[in-house]
Amino acid sequence: MRRVLHYVMIILLIFLCGSGLSFSRTESLLHEWSGILLFVCVIVHLIWNRKWFNGIFRRKYNANRSLITATDILLIVLILMIAVSAMVISGYVFSFLDLHGAAWERRIHFAGTAWLFLLSGIHFGMHMKAGKRNVILYITAAGGLAAFIVCRFYERLFLLNEFAFIPSVPSWTVYLLHALMFGTFMCIGSEIKRLATKKGKKHD
Repeated sequence: MRRVLHYVMIILLIFLCGSGLSFSRTESLLHEWSGILLFVCVIVHLIWNRKWFNGIFRRKYNANRSLITATDILLIVLILMIAVSAMVISGYVFSFLDLHGAAWERRIHFAGTAWLFLLSGIHFGMHMKAGKRNVILYITAAGGLAAFIVCRFYERLFLLNEFAFIPSVPSWTVYLLHALMFGTFMCIGSEIKRLATKKGKKHD
C-alpha cells in the first residue's frame, strides 16, 4: 500500500508541476483537485511514518541522517506554505472563501511548488534502496537535465520570471519533460545519500 501511495504522489507531483503552466480551465480545475489529493496523500504518508517525529531528537546524527532530516522538514514546511497559498489564490475549489489572492502569494505558490517538486525528487532518491539504482535511472537523469534547461525550470525556482516559460510542445510532452526532471532529482538524491553514507563510514 505504501508503495502505491508513493507512486500516486509522484504522478500527482508531475501533473501538478506540469498543469501549473496551463491556462486551460479544465486543467486548472484538475490542478486544484489534484493538489488537494496530494495534500491528503502527504497527511497519510506522515501518519504512516509518525514514528519519525518521535525520533527527531533521538539517536546520533551523521551526515546522511542530517541531510535526510533537513530535507524532510523543508518538505513539510513547503507543503504547508503551498496549501495555504493555494487556498488564497484558488480560482475554483476555494473561490467561495473570497480571499482575493495577492501577487506575492502567487509568487510564493509558483516558486514553492517548484522547490517542492525538486526536493520531493531528492527525497524519494534518498530513500531508494541501493539495489534500485540502475542504468535506466541515470539515462532518465540525463534526459531530465536537458528538460530542466528546455523548460527553464531554474527561472521558477528563483522567480527570475513572473510567468512560467511554456515550451511550444503538446501538453503530454510537458508532463514527460517534468517526469524526466523528477528522475534527475531522484538520481541527485540517491547520489547525495551514497556520498553521505560513504563519508559517514570513513568517520566511524
